[in-house]
Amino acid sequence: MNLGRAIARGIVGEIEKESRRRETYTRLQSEAASRPGSTHVQTPWGPVWMSPIEHRLYEAMRKDGLDPVPQFRIEGYYADFAFPDVRLAVEADGAAYHGEDRRQRDRRRDWILRRAGWTVQRFHGTTIHRKAENCSYVVKREVDGRRAMNARLAWEAEVHRQERREALLRPFRSLLRFLRRR
Repeated sequence: MNLGRAIARGIVGEIEKESRRRETYTRLQSEAASRPGSTHVQTPWGPVWMSPIEHRLYEAMRKDGLDPVPQFRIEGYYADFAFPDVRLAVEADGAAYHGEDRRQRDRRRDWILRRAGWTVQRFHGTTIHRKAENCSYVVKREVDGRRAMNARLAWEAEVHRQERREALLRPFRSLLRFLRRR
């Protein structure tokens, strides 16, 4: 009976957490929709409201062949854009986010994301407005570099696995050769 209750509580807890996540996401999207100049953008992950600078950066990244996930949830926070395969979050900071209190919150948030294994790249809205292509180039170099590093690490792990396999099989092969000679 206690195990059943524990399972039921766990399920109810997960349902409540998911409900809170949806409420938060809906609230954030509602706030984004109410901002002047916001755009409702169709993405491969569904429609998302973006500020003008987010939209500019998103379009520049798409032109560079990148496929960022908008409004990606990480450790209770929503990153403007994310590349989950390389754990890179990209933030577009508008003019409203240049105050000292906001910078402190951003530093705390970045610290939490770094502890979770993510890297955060931040771009100021004025930089995005003037040079979105340059921002996209920086993101693309980081993403491509991380993907290349992941591919190299995967290759090295495969080589190491093959070497271990060969080392384990070597005595058996020697024994088999010995038995065949007889």
